[in-house]
Amino acid sequence: MPDSLLTTPEQRASYKEDGVVCLREAFDPHWLAVASDAIDQGMASPGPMFVDYSADTKPGTYCTDFWIWQQVPAMRDFIFDSPAARITGELMDVASVMLVTDNWLVRKAGAVNRAPWHHDAPYFDLDGTWCVLWMALEPVARGEGVTFLKGSHTWNRLFMPESFAGTGPKADPRGIYERTPDFSRLSEHGDRVDYALQPGDCLVFDSHMVHGTPDATPPQRTTRRFTMRFAEGDAIYRRRGSWTRDMTDFLEAEYGLIEGGPYRCDLLPILWERHHD
Repeated sequence: MPDSLLTTPEQRASYKEDGVVCLREAFDPHWLAVASDAIDQGMASPGPMFVDYSADTKPGTYCTDFWIWQQVPAMRDFIFDSPAARITGELMDVASVMLVTDNWLVRKAGAVNRAPWHHDAPYFDLDGTWCVLWMALEPVARGEGVTFLKGSHTWNRLFMPESFAGTGPKADPRGIYERTPDFSRLSEHGDRVDYALQPGDCLVFDSHMVHGTPDATPPQRTTRRFTMRFAEGDAIYRRRGSWTRDMTDFLEAEYGLIEGGPYRCDLLPILWERHHD
């Protein structure tokens, strides 16, 4: 039997046309509890990709970790058994979905660091169709979460990744990459959109969608986020540049990925496949 759909035609059209869609009540309280456990377990036992963006001089912890599902049971449960992969497969309109990253972010009260304007595509060593699923475990008011530049996934531009530690671009822009403008100061780049969210709501957006956290006001409360990434199952491993060296070395040394080969290994499994009659 074919799969029954978890998304509506309107939601799929919004994802395709705007580059981002908000799904209300996509995850029930059980999955919110699993996600919370995954962050708690991950904070207690950081993995090899753990980063504290605020480690040097910035007050207020802002940290992240990914590729931890093999060590963190709650993260494994979420990526394999929650609706996340199926939702993204429907929105991308693909036959199969594989994991790019399991990922959590914690921004504690008073944290100065925040997400710069960026799009995710240049941060990861893969070519193909892929997206980000973003969900918060606490209520998010308009302006507190992520702001998107509507339609920016169609610009056919690549911006040099910016450091989340606030130190600027990760390398000198060259070739196909350009310096990321400060979109907070520019108005000619289309409509901005952000969302008020409740726990259980999520955002799904294209990997080329420009977004960031433009509000420089440090948060008054700790916020916990999932920013998981999923790709079509035929994604190709493609080195991005010096700025992804830690991830590149890890994937090649530990899992044997080869330039131009499948972006696939034990760490990056297929999570969902479309079933037909």
